[in-house]
Amino acid sequence: WVVYFAAYRKSEDMYKREEVESSADMVVWSVDSGDLIPTNPNRPQDRSFRGNIVQAMQAYSQGQLGETTVPLCEIDHMIVIGSDRMMAAVKNARKTTLVSQLRPDHVAIGSINSPMQCMMKEVCAQCLQKHIDPTTGKESFVFSCFNQDQPLDLVDFTSLNDRLRANSLQEKLSNLWLDYLLNKKQVMLI
Repeated sequence: WVVYFAAYRKSEDMYKREEVESSADMVVWSVDSGDLIPTNPNRPQDRSFRGNIVQAMQAYSQGQLGETTVPLCEIDHMIVIGSDRMMAAVKNARKTTLVSQLRPDHVAIGSINSPMQCMMKEVCAQCLQKHIDPTTGKESFVFSCFNQDQPLDLVDFTSLNDRLRANSLQEKLSNLWLDYLLNKKQVMLI
């Protein structure tokens, strides 16, 4: 079974609904604020919730969203994709507020952001990600461009946030330069 927790700031931020629904047995749609995302009438198992993703997971596990197809305590794999802050919140909640509601042996993977323009694969180090072993405290580094899917417990989210902030200026300048070139028609779109 695949239970998909889809979290958005507002309902109008939702995208690729059909793909999400086709890839999951059950979807819990959550929005931080505003209107709830209406569930598909052809999918009575889906739920809608107002709050952040951790609150949605808590509400789901406590039965506040109605009958659950798969209890949270039976889920053995978690793939977390989103902003660095959202992934850090899920990492923390797994060890605190959700610890009693999850299988102790579940595996959690985070899909770590890399610069979209990366084609160099392990050369420029713009995507270098620090890992910290929670047991030993040993630090190691991986290139996110080579492997975006990383064990959530190893990811140093403070380091990730710092890297993303450092890269953001370069990304904004690159976008401005590309917009300029496209507007001046100095490049051909292929």
